[in-house]
Amino acid sequence: MSSLADWKNINLQMIAKSLQELTYEQVINPVATTTRDESVVGPYELTLANQTVYKFNAWRGLWTDLKVDPASITRNGVTAESAGQFFIDCQKETGMDDIILANFLEEMHNTLYADLRVLELNRQVTAEEMTAFSGEKVQTFLKGHPKILLNKGRIGWSAADQDLYGPENAKPVQFYWLAVRKTQTLEGLDARLSWDDVLNECLSDKTAFEKELAAKNISKSDHHFVPVHPWQWERYIKIQYGTDLACGHIHFLGAFGDQYLPQISLRTFSNITRPGKLDIKLPITILNTSAIRGIPGKYMKQGPALSTALSELCQKDEVLSGVTVLEEKAGLSVSHGLYNQIAQAPYRYNELLGVLWRQSSDCHLAEGETAIIAGSLFHRDAKGHSLLGAYAKASGLDLGSWLARYFEKVFIPLYHLQARYGIGLVAHGQNVVIRLKNSTPSGVFLKDFQGDLRLSDDSSSLSGFDLTRLPRHYLIHDLLTGHLVTVLRFISETLQECDKYPEIEFYAVLGRTLESYLAENPEIKALNYFGKIDLLQDTFHRVLVNKVRFKIGYADSAERPLPILGEDLKNPVALALKKGRA
Repeated sequence: MSSLADWKNINLQMIAKSLQELTYEQVINPVATTTRDESVVGPYELTLANQTVYKFNAWRGLWTDLKVDPASITRNGVTAESAGQFFIDCQKETGMDDIILANFLEEMHNTLYADLRVLELNRQVTAEEMTAFSGEKVQTFLKGHPKILLNKGRIGWSAADQDLYGPENAKPVQFYWLAVRKTQTLEGLDARLSWDDVLNECLSDKTAFEKELAAKNISKSDHHFVPVHPWQWERYIKIQYGTDLACGHIHFLGAFGDQYLPQISLRTFSNITRPGKLDIKLPITILNTSAIRGIPGKYMKQGPALSTALSELCQKDEVLSGVTVLEEKAGLSVSHGLYNQIAQAPYRYNELLGVLWRQSSDCHLAEGETAIIAGSLFHRDAKGHSLLGAYAKASGLDLGSWLARYFEKVFIPLYHLQARYGIGLVAHGQNVVIRLKNSTPSGVFLKDFQGDLRLSDDSSSLSGFDLTRLPRHYLIHDLLTGHLVTVLRFISETLQECDKYPEIEFYAVLGRTLESYLAENPEIKALNYFGKIDLLQDTFHRVLVNKVRFKIGYADSAERPLPILGEDLKNPVALALKKGRA
């Protein structure tokens, strides 16, 4: 069991994060109690509608949020201890009714349970030591999505499930396998591969597997073979697909194959028996962060061809020379004969059983290289040292030079895809993977094209694929909200706190990199739609995510929830460039 001190610690961290994000989302408005430049740490006060008063020390970042010192937070003059009490105190501000609030507290306790383990882990390792870790190992120590308040909610998992399957526990998993009649599957396969090739990626020794097929008289010509997460099998598949199992449309084969570790996204797994083999993405029907984590079948058939086409596009463009697409090699979605007849059934019922096989970053790495998710870069160790600062030190570069390399090799390609081709990727901290060579950014891996790849409504790229189309000024939020607000905001604040690197200089480096790109690619600025996706414009839309949960609650829905908008934000990149020229 955890100590009382640790429990209080993670509760204070949760309150601090909530004060930051609820200020950003304009749910609350703490006020400075002294006259000063708010970019400097000082006292703030928040008086809630129920007359509870929270006081704390913080500084205001360029994105208008407050970076709060957890140890300084008091409630009515006494050190705060309960994140749950904080959410009860600000119930009127969040607008949650009693039903939603009670569900919210359940999700909060699940998150805190996982946070305790992460806290314990981070006492054991320094940021400097982490620079020698593989990207998969780094993920074990990360705190998760920085913007969503309850980022490890995992509603549906017990404590035992969390201990077995949570990525922070780094326990290997061996998958169960099902034989499913091909007539019941929607399939996608790379034209260069066979289904036997896919099996070989998962089963280092197929002897026992082949014996089981022979014993059950199951022919490969009539069946597809689907790996299933052990929890998903016990909680859903064994019951919900009971008719298919009874009549022989689906056969349970047992546990076979290589050992896998969960990545921070929970449902994507890395092969640790044979590193470099295909990653596997599986449905785990729990509510975590913004949605229930199933595998939609909509894009399954076109996934391999789509990722191949994107890869070929990147190979032909010099600006994208450092981009590597982690191609989707195969996918299967297994329909349910009853739920698929209900037009507006909750989406989770049509995403219970399926699998996606995708290239791992390991298969592309050379000597001296590693691959880390972008969400690693705002990590700080127990002593307050930043992981990015440790990578910069190991690389031999100063922070400004390291960041310039990041923006050149990671950010510019993401923007170029939108500006030149009208292609948007939801560029959050898990989808964007940085290639590091000797601890220096040297390229970027792109992944997750099952609904997270969209086109502008005027794009002629990737024609022939069924993809969501959006106006360019909406699509750009895959980069603005997905990367600037959800990744770079937290990196810049971490560097200011841990490495004394000014936040304004961080965005000045980004601004100068963008200006260089536009100077070298004048046709981009000349395009008549440039004003819609200008990253140097004075303001951006403020996209809110936590407010969505407060509003919609926890009831089922036929579609995944969508974000909402707040007041516009002043663009830190434009502000930094103007200040540099003043």
